[in-house]
Amino acid sequence: MTVTNITVGTEDAYVGQTLRTSHTALVDIVAPVGQLSTNAYVVLTGSGMDLRAWRSLAYTIAVITNDVTWEVYGANASDYSDEQAVQAGASVAAAATGTYAVTQAPYAYYRVKVKSTVAETHGTATLRGIAKA
Repeated sequence: MTVTNITVGTEDAYVGQTLRTSHTALVDIVAPVGQLSTNAYVVLTGSGMDLRAWRSLAYTIAVITNDVTWEVYGANASDYSDEQAVQAGASVAAAATGTYAVTQAPYAYYRVKVKSTVAETHGTATLRGIAKA
């Protein structure tokens, strides 16, 4: 199990774990493994978050190799059939990070898509996402 650097109160939160105190969830975390970009936008596998029980969302993308462009999408349908871009394409340089945050999430579901900033120069990106009340 991978441990994140998040501590809520006196308890550590782990990737994929919902931390609960007195039956109230405090945070929900996603941290998919690194993924290689392509020349077209593709969903960053594991980036999807269900925000129906939460108010705020924050994603941080870290690019390991070669520049990557990322977008964040929100939807009200769980299959993302009505998704809308909530963050237009933003390029992140190799060895840099980018963030997206919303305090009053208007959509029920969110996910991230990535593509290579320069065609045929694929980069690798990792992501952390956290949702909280």
